[in-house]
Amino acid sequence: MAGTSWTNDGEILLEQPTTNRTKFIVGGVLLLAAIVYLVVNAMSGNTQLYKTVNEFYAEKDRLVGRDLRVAGWVIGDSIQYTQIDDQNSILEFDIVDDLQNPGQRLHIVAYNEPKPDLLQHQAQALVEGRADENGVFVANEGGLMLKCPTRYEELEAPTASN
Repeated sequence: MAGTSWTNDGEILLEQPTTNRTKFIVGGVLLLAAIVYLVVNAMSGNTQLYKTVNEFYAEKDRLVGRDLRVAGWVIGDSIQYTQIDDQNSILEFDIVDDLQNPGQRLHIVAYNEPKPDLLQHQAQALVEGRADENGVFVANEGGLMLKCPTRYEELEAPTASN
């Protein structure tokens, strides 16, 4: 064995190992494409628009059937709660952007929801749901959130006594 030598007579006996650079580039491009797809899909599928009543009516044709949130002030004399049977009920009321100048009203309908204690005149309402082609806004289950202004009055600052 000591006298053995290796000579290349023109044939390639061993292939040169290919660089892994091409594999890394292809893998990186696929990974980047997957991330971009997931981000775009998540942003377009789960977006929920936030609109006021006037904004809703300005874009009504585009917003019908789309999941969105609408905010406004509750008009007290429009509140109607109907208990159909033990498990079914209908809660209806109107909201506006400005109580002093009501303008356009948006009719809200919530099915099988209990009547909230905070649902009264001048309460702020934020409703999640969808509007139908008739302009009636149907609230999602649990999609009615209210804030009553009389419940959140500021406390008087304590006076300093001498």
